[in-house]
Amino acid sequence: MKFNVFFIICMLYSNIGFSQDELLSLLDDKSSEYSKYIFKGTKVVNSASVEMPDAGVLQFMIQHRFGTLNSGFYNFYGLDNSQVRMSFDYGLNDRLSVGIGRSSSLKAIDSNIKYRLIRQSKGAQTFPLTICVSSSIVFKQYLTSNSENNNFLFSNQFSYSHQILLARKVNRQISFQLSPTLIHYNLLPIDQLVHDLYSLGYGARYKISNRISLNIETFSQFNSGNNINPLSFGVDIQTGGHVFQFHLSNSAFMIDRAFIHETYDLWSEGSIYFGFNISRVFTLKD
Repeated sequence: MKFNVFFIICMLYSNIGFSQDELLSLLDDKSSEYSKYIFKGTKVVNSASVEMPDAGVLQFMIQHRFGTLNSGFYNFYGLDNSQVRMSFDYGLNDRLSVGIGRSSSLKAIDSNIKYRLIRQSKGAQTFPLTICVSSSIVFKQYLTSNSENNNFLFSNQFSYSHQILLARKVNRQISFQLSPTLIHYNLLPIDQLVHDLYSLGYGARYKISNRISLNIETFSQFNSGNNINPLSFGVDIQTGGHVFQFHLSNSAFMIDRAFIHETYDLWSEGSIYFGFNISRVFTLKD
């Protein structure tokens, strides 16, 4: 299938421009200085960043999104309406993490895997970027009554996301990330004409202080329907073992396929969602 081919291409991406031996030498070179904390959290805003939990560390995250600001005072400008995604991510080693989450509005369960191919470094060996590959699978829950429909197929409840995450820490204040993305739908949404949708994500961070940063994120879509490109702004605040991320976005969703390709609200019309992420880490293995 196309999405499996794309994932294989992602995994081979690290061989572009240097041999396998050179890559392994760079990964294991103890005299190189690696760039750390390119972003404060594992999310830029909605999308995955190149950050991941350390080996043996479990991260619990609550993502909360309220209604639109233009819903008026009766709905307290969106605060009366909310949805939530809860997730767990675990660092298996220094380069590999796995996770699982559940979103209330879409009634969807998602699982993900993230692998760091190489880290930005300087010193004896120099490389300008941190590169990760990230893949997820989403299962949309259904009612028994839905499964009794003649057109129901269990496989249609699945969709997939594959990304290459390319990030660079320019200096202590500025970081940016590009995220080439493929979303595959087994069952096409109403306004989509193809199963495979391509987009390019742009993310950036400006560090105000050691504990506070400003983030921006958007995606350009190449073959979608009538949906709108998502645009999000955030403030990250780090407090010990917690990271608080406060956001404004024209998308209410928190999984890749939905916030990239199922957003229809416009900033210009006041269809802006306030939300936040809260993450807490627990060291399970020394």
